[in-house]
Amino acid sequence: MSVRRELCAVMVFAVVERAGTIVLNDGEELDSWSVILNGSVEVTYPEGRTEILCMGNSFGVSPTMEKEYMRGVMKTKVDDCQFVCIAQQDYCCILNQVEKNMQKVEEEGEIVMVKEHRELDRTGTRKGHIVIKGTTERLTMHLVEEHSVVDPTYIEDFLLTYRTFLSSPMVVGRKLLEWFHDPSLRDKVTRVVLLWVNNHFNDFEGDPEMTHFLEEFENNLEREKMCGHLRLLNIACAAKAKLRVVTLTKPSREAPLAFTLLGGSEKGFRIFVESVEPGSKAAEAGLRRGDQILEVNGQNFENVQLSKANEILRNNTHLSITVKTNLLVFKELLARPEKNGAPHIPKIGDIKKASRYSIPDLAVDVEQVMSLEKVSKKAKANTVGGRNKLKKIFDKTLTSILPPKPYNDVGVGQSQDDSIVGLKQSKQIPPALPVSGNLSSSNPDLLQSHHRILDFNNQPDMSDQVLRVFKADQQSRYIMIGKDTTAKEVVAQAIREFALTAAPEAYSLCEVSVTPEGVIKQRRLPEQLSKLADRIQLSGRYYLKSNMETETLCSDEDAQELLRESQIGLLQLSTVEVAAQLSMRAFELFCAIEPTEYIDDLFKLRPRPASPSSLKRFEEAINRETFWVATEVVREPNQLKRMKIIKHFIKIALHCRECKNFNSMFAIISGLNLAPVSRLRGTWEKLPSKYEKLFSDLQDLFDPSRNMAKYRNVLNSQNLQPPIIPLFPVIKKDLTFLHEGNDSKVDGLVNFEKLRMIAKEIRHVGRMAAVNMDPALMFRTRSLSQGSANAAVLDVTQTGGHKKRVRRSSFLNAKKLYEDAQMARKVKQYLANLTLETNEESLQTLSIQYLPPFGTSSPQSLKKILSLSEEASERHRKQADDAISSASSQHSSPPTSPRSSPKKGEMRTENRYTVAH
Repeated sequence: MSVRRELCAVMVFAVVERAGTIVLNDGEELDSWSVILNGSVEVTYPEGRTEILCMGNSFGVSPTMEKEYMRGVMKTKVDDCQFVCIAQQDYCCILNQVEKNMQKVEEEGEIVMVKEHRELDRTGTRKGHIVIKGTTERLTMHLVEEHSVVDPTYIEDFLLTYRTFLSSPMVVGRKLLEWFHDPSLRDKVTRVVLLWVNNHFNDFEGDPEMTHFLEEFENNLEREKMCGHLRLLNIACAAKAKLRVVTLTKPSREAPLAFTLLGGSEKGFRIFVESVEPGSKAAEAGLRRGDQILEVNGQNFENVQLSKANEILRNNTHLSITVKTNLLVFKELLARPEKNGAPHIPKIGDIKKASRYSIPDLAVDVEQVMSLEKVSKKAKANTVGGRNKLKKIFDKTLTSILPPKPYNDVGVGQSQDDSIVGLKQSKQIPPALPVSGNLSSSNPDLLQSHHRILDFNNQPDMSDQVLRVFKADQQSRYIMIGKDTTAKEVVAQAIREFALTAAPEAYSLCEVSVTPEGVIKQRRLPEQLSKLADRIQLSGRYYLKSNMETETLCSDEDAQELLRESQIGLLQLSTVEVAAQLSMRAFELFCAIEPTEYIDDLFKLRPRPASPSSLKRFEEAINRETFWVATEVVREPNQLKRMKIIKHFIKIALHCRECKNFNSMFAIISGLNLAPVSRLRGTWEKLPSKYEKLFSDLQDLFDPSRNMAKYRNVLNSQNLQPPIIPLFPVIKKDLTFLHEGNDSKVDGLVNFEKLRMIAKEIRHVGRMAAVNMDPALMFRTRSLSQGSANAAVLDVTQTGGHKKRVRRSSFLNAKKLYEDAQMARKVKQYLANLTLETNEESLQTLSIQYLPPFGTSSPQSLKKILSLSEEASERHRKQADDAISSASSQHSSPPTSPRSSPKKGEMRTENRYTVAH
């Protein structure tokens, strides 16, 4: 960058207006170095060979003051050729200065590392040497060396990109274990491991060698009594571990379990796996000691007693167990197995599917943590279950070691539940400390303590969902619940709503559903089943059923009504909700992408077979959405409805833009621009002019000129806050250009400068997922606000131009909330059951049915024409045969010209072609 600045300061801009103008003659003395900005030139060498130089190519002197001469004649090939030129003396001085700024590290007479002196600003206060290339061994060694202020991200860059030049992560792991024994390097090694676990925990999961390395490193920390570091490592592992589903089958209910449990709500803990029999089916399925059980067969294990948990596991022959590694709380449980009450440890929000929502991850000020532990031992426990102490400890311990965010907010985590560390749900919102704005996670600012981060994951379980519960007489009530409300609690609420006098034990909650074939199914739900609002189908209802009666809950007429309600089409769906659901799905995929997946894909590395690629799923999503749009349009035979579908998609794209979901927005525009859709002139002509203008504006954002400058300007605007779902093809293009445009090795050394640029780009992409509230709520709020702002455009009515919208205060209206949730369920089911036509030729065939190609008729008319042509051809053939026979009888001599008596076969072919044409 410093070289670029110096060159830009002395360059001259030049324009040659006409094509064919001679720029340089053969033998002419060169006095500058030039780069082509626009157009192209042709060089004709003395031996006759020609070469074309295009935009981006350079020519002229090399960085020396020796005289050099032009070889060949250079002419412009097009009009308006533009160049930037730098005088030979300036060019030589600047590039030679680069050599002076180089610092070369030699070992045994060979260069093993090259550093370059750089300044990050004009003040001269932030300057130093930065690594640009080196051997693999020397780059690894630099992990525990002092890093310059101009190279704060070296550790992060190395941990992300080492896989491009090292065969195995254990090469680094073994070195770290070796360096740990050196007391002077111990803290630096621990910092590297903490960053590794925090940034790339997927390097450890599923790799037995790396798992063993982590266990060995934990043992080393325990042996050296580095309790603060060990605590941070356990917190990182708990926060970054992914949910796993372990499936087990037992021959009978009486068959013993191959594992034992520990914990329970009576001890203030969640349920943990204490031990697993070696070689058992449970061990083979992946169940491990220290796993926290989150759910079994859909039943939440958040606040379950140990005896109840054992009962559920024993009474089922088929077990689907959702678990997550959580050694942090498991060790706390082992240390205090007989004590009641919540353990005094900080509460960390779960990270859904290991996504990188920015969270207050770790404390890296270990001395602060260790001194805190000494103080906490002396402190008295509070009588409110340790919550105040939790808050105080969290205030002091949690600092983020994530990279600095370029945005104005500080990120927090996203979670599905509060079970990450196995504690009961806390009503406190834990604060934390952000990093300094100008330092990386390798060198966080540990002194700032005046900021706070709110973690929406740990907010109490609000009653923000609604169930509609029926009785056998088809009366219904709307019941407000939370996502963790159990079936037993719903029964108790329903009894109160219906003003029944019986005890809750006399009733149960039943789910009645109707299959597509019209078969009514009824089942009683387990008392501990939670997430009820998410489980109900469109063709289903919840009923309050008396345990003492066998009444029919749902009649045939009601079943038919349910079946009709479950059959949905695109035009029935809210455009706001479709955009919100598309954004949520895309954001979930985007956040699930590990940074290492970009590297694996870019360098064509082999990821572990066991790990599915979230990157590939995100990449495929844009193609699926593109073909979904085209399929919906061309499958509709009615022209007016086709126009309405196009109009519907334009609205959805507009809402996607407000959600900052550029990926889905681009997919919708691409689908409408596919040839089978864009060729339907009659349909597009019926589209109102305001929607044509909207579509044109949306297209304009993705104008490919100047490297998609308009899209990039929007993406880089200061007021654009995450969550953002960027356009994936642009991400891939930028990374590919960095990779293909730079050599991976220079002079036999690893080109770390290239890897640094790639890592910086990947970090920038990852920060688009940094959010400070629930992304699902943000997408829906953005769509609603955008819909209101564009009401004049999209929903013009006869009364003044703006459609009156329901105020958000109706959020508390249970019926309205239920209807909103029902619309969300409809959209989810619609998107889940899409049938796409991914063959563009098939889409074209469907399109031709509505608008045949120019100059042809409809398929039915075409068949008739072909039939008539066959008849006419046969008629002409007979006439030709008669004419030839007549001519043969009248003239015995051969014709003088070939055209005077054509052959029989030739005449038939010519006539057939003429008629068909």
